[in-house]
Amino acid sequence: MAFYRKFIPSLYYPTIFDIDYLLLKKEGITTLFFDLDNTIIPNDVKQIDNKSLEFLQQLQQNFKVLILSNNVLQRVKFASFTIPYVYKANKPLKKGFKQALKLVNSTKEETASIGDQLLTDIFGSRRVHLKHQILVNPLNKRADLKRTRFNRFLAKHFIKKIKKHDFVSYSDKLREYDEKV
Repeated sequence: MAFYRKFIPSLYYPTIFDIDYLLLKKEGITTLFFDLDNTIIPNDVKQIDNKSLEFLQQLQQNFKVLILSNNVLQRVKFASFTIPYVYKANKPLKKGFKQALKLVNSTKEETASIGDQLLTDIFGSRRVHLKHQILVNPLNKRADLKRTRFNRFLAKHFIKKIKKHDFVSYSDKLREYDEKV
């Protein structure tokens, strides 16, 4: 398999609110791993808003929900009273994903990962063979940290390769994202 293909998500949606969760449930997904920064809340916002928190809590009625973040404990634990989390996950390395699977007692075949970055969220999810890797647009790209900006710069290289060698996947899963980042 060409290396660039490891950056193609299985699904794309503009935001976490647009995802077809009923479809995921029908496909046997029982567990959802959410990235935190620029997926659930903008990177420059300190607290989760009520709409997002209530949405995640509502999803917990039908799914195991976990926040999987590369950020530090202080940034991630705001939702700990109702949502389990793994911080300093070091995505795209496998360790954080495996720790998350163990924490919620799930398998990779029943898990979908949702995030806004190709290099950390999508590539990491594919490395551990989660059933779905779902890409969403970043909430506030201007608030990205330097390392995230660098990751997005590198991701553009893979997006160009995908566009050149697999235009169907680009059109279906990356075009709108590419236009936003």
